[in-house]
Amino acid sequence: MTLPSLSSILLGKQYIGIEHFTLNNEEKIALLLVENKKEGLIISQKDRVSYTDTIADKWNKKLPFFLIINTSQVIQKEVLSTETSDEKLLHKAFPNNNWDDFYFEIWRLKTKSVIAISRKLYVDELLSHYKNQKITVAGISLGVCSIGEIIEYTDQNQLSTNHQTISKIEENSIISSSSEKESISYTINELQIENRQLLTFSGILRLITNATANTGSVIAYSEELQDHYNQGSFFTKVLKIGIGVVLIILVFNFLFFTHYYKLAQETSETLLVNQSSLEDINKIKQRIIVKEEKFKSSVGNNASQSSLLINEIANKVPSTILLAELIYSPLEKKIKQDESITVTENIITVKGITLSNNDLTQWIETVDKINGVKEIVITHFGKNESNETEFSIKITLK
Repeated sequence: MTLPSLSSILLGKQYIGIEHFTLNNEEKIALLLVENKKEGLIISQKDRVSYTDTIADKWNKKLPFFLIINTSQVIQKEVLSTETSDEKLLHKAFPNNNWDDFYFEIWRLKTKSVIAISRKLYVDELLSHYKNQKITVAGISLGVCSIGEIIEYTDQNQLSTNHQTISKIEENSIISSSSEKESISYTINELQIENRQLLTFSGILRLITNATANTGSVIAYSEELQDHYNQGSFFTKVLKIGIGVVLIILVFNFLFFTHYYKLAQETSETLLVNQSSLEDINKIKQRIIVKEEKFKSSVGNNASQSSLLINEIANKVPSTILLAELIYSPLEKKIKQDESITVTENIITVKGITLSNNDLTQWIETVDKINGVKEIVITHFGKNESNETEFSIKITLK
């Protein structure tokens, strides 16, 4: 696949050709819009109207215009020569002319040359009308000379324009005037073109290919016009691309900033939540530490008090009493697997054997008077198999 040239990119895909011509002493214009699509050149719009110094708004004035000047202000002559020197051909056709005041174009055939000239003042004034309408003319041609771009693509020996007849038979006159005719359609390289837009299509083809075999000062001027259009198009396209790139960068920056701003915001919120949670955890830890200290203090005090109480109870046991068992906080029930261990708090159980019932009674009364003892209950009293007196008591602490 061949890549398009820079010139074709700047020129675009749509082109307008416009022919100024004189018919019945009235200046008219023929317009043609051609689009360059994948399937080839397509004629999209055409018209022929009287010229009133303005172009209708239905034509896109931002597109490149190729101007054909074929009015009564253009003089065309045939010369029986194809001399390569423009000066010699001009001298044969128009001797003693001041060429600083004229634009000229030369179309060379096999044995003849057609020379078209027009005053620079007239051409420049016409171009200024287009400039005032913000229309950029990207190419220009005089008379019927642009027909040279397409004449080899048809088998017709004679072609009609808006008011002229052009013959391919060089023994006859190449150009002859003709009255207005009905619309005639020609097939040019498989494209149907009316005679009324024949010269405009030829000019568009020259604009697209950026090449012609014709010579003359108007050709050099036309190249300047196309360069001027390309420069303006380049600046416009670069400006649009630059603005587009800047907008894309701004959009990406905005999206990037928004994305990371949200992340930063979420992170800040998470940090605040975590900080708050850490503060709560620290407060809970402090409360736990205080409670642990209180618990340790309480447990230590209880353990210490219980030890003192048990020591005092044991110290008051008379010699006639033999203690077999003393349990602090006894189990409420037997230990079983998969069941929690429960104890009876603030309870001391005592079992033993007494030799003197009186001593037992006095000891119980003594223990009952100890500070910290709430209540004493005799849970068992009697003889065992050895005829010894057994007893069990439950001491409830305050």
